[in-house]
Amino acid sequence: MVLFLGIVLVALFFVGGGWYFSGQVYDEALKSEPYDPTSLEAGVIEAADISEGEGTITLAPSPQDADETKFDDATMGLQSGESLLVVGPATVAADGTSTRPVLEVVGQAPEAGDSYGLVRDVWLTPEEAGLEFEDVTITTPEGDAFPAWLIPGKSSKRWAILTHGKGAARSEMLRMARPLHDAGYTVLVITYRGDVGAPEYPDGQVGYGRSEWRELESAVEYASANGAERIVLGGVSHGGAVTLGFMARSPLAARVDAIILDAPATSLGEMIDQVGESRSLPVVNAPIPESLEEAAKLMVAWRYGVSFSQIDYIDAPPIAVPLLIFQGSDDGTVPQAVNDRF
Repeated sequence: MVLFLGIVLVALFFVGGGWYFSGQVYDEALKSEPYDPTSLEAGVIEAADISEGEGTITLAPSPQDADETKFDDATMGLQSGESLLVVGPATVAADGTSTRPVLEVVGQAPEAGDSYGLVRDVWLTPEEAGLEFEDVTITTPEGDAFPAWLIPGKSSKRWAILTHGKGAARSEMLRMARPLHDAGYTVLVITYRGDVGAPEYPDGQVGYGRSEWRELESAVEYASANGAERIVLGGVSHGGAVTLGFMARSPLAARVDAIILDAPATSLGEMIDQVGESRSLPVVNAPIPESLEEAAKLMVAWRYGVSFSQIDYIDAPPIAVPLLIFQGSDDGTVPQAVNDRF
């Protein structure tokens, strides 16, 4: 009887735990949600010492954002009315206010007393980033239409095609677009399923390149049809998986000359393993056993139809063109260990 009860308890632990953690995987890694570029921190400008596009600005965050520190060390966009500032890392005072250096001003500089919102993407449109652009549409062979930004460069023969990450929008890629444009590239910033203005995922789940590679393939075809002779692909996080999915599956991969990836999601399975090592079991606050991580992945495959082997690019054929990867050592979404293996 005791043995039977023990078996039942173990089964409940793995089934219940697998169900619980597979739900977390869905919420954090699979669920498609259109990006809402709202501010990450809002409040009031306490002081603004800005002259000729430079200076400092002191911010008093609203009470609900007073404890937010995640982006203190980051360069951010600061939206205030019709104005945008690019601001550097924050120096936080004892009273909770923060002072940031002003690196760039788009529009008229705001004043003390104006409200503000910090934006991770820095610029929300190419125009804010100082780039001339054209709204274009990338159409797939199936007839699905995807909006894109075309940013003409000095060369009509060298193109860069940029793909954003999960929980983001194409505005995320403007940081990569600016230096590529400065280097002479014509830049195409694309969207894929689940984006605002684009078709939805049939099952509401991002595909890690399993399906979205077709949108990127259509973008490569668009660039080639408009004079591109050298093509560079750029992808961030999930956009990196889309890029690698294209390279692994598309006959047009041979047209690509180089790739730039920022924390690419090279293996969802290994990401789950690595992130699981930094988390704890609820209630008891104990480390998650590796066996429970495996149970959770089996549950993910069963509940959500995920084939981990189809979206694991670590063991895919090696990339045969120059490849540049940026990876944050403190990245909690795509841990460094995953891309060290890649």
